[in-house]
Amino acid sequence: MKKLAKILGGVVGVIAGIILVLVVVNRFWDGPLVEMLPGGPFTSGEIVMEGPEDWSFLADRMTVEFESAGRSRITWIHVLDGDAYIGASLGFPPFKTWHETALVDPNAVLRVDGKRYPRHLTKVEDEETQARLKEGGERKYGGSPDPSSETWYFRLDPPR
Repeated sequence: MKKLAKILGGVVGVIAGIILVLVVVNRFWDGPLVEMLPGGPFTSGEIVMEGPEDWSFLADRMTVEFESAGRSRITWIHVLDGDAYIGASLGFPPFKTWHETALVDPNAVLRVDGKRYPRHLTKVEDEETQARLKEGGERKYGGSPDPSSETWYFRLDPPR
């Protein structure tokens, strides 16, 4: 029994070590390596200051790479009336803070097909637009990752 416990302890230690290395490496990588973990700031890709007037080409895309406050992540993308939006479920994943930081520092970068688009995050306060985004997200993604929690939406506006 002691031998089995020792083996299991070793296996758990190795798994914990691999996870720790993955978290640390991901923080310094050019974008996120793993969908659930924030990555480092984008360093590759052509910078395109003038984004498209109409983001409808992203309507069928499920995810995009997104950076704010020096950390990147893979996130769902919403397109409504040609504008692009990023949602932040307040319940999932836990410990997320980018949406709060965006209220203070609204600078962000959207990376699509190797191009980096600097953007200004504008929190959507209009209830009708929020409802339309939520409805569209339910159709496209099957709903929020945590339907019991509120979702903040940010429109990706040209940089100011």
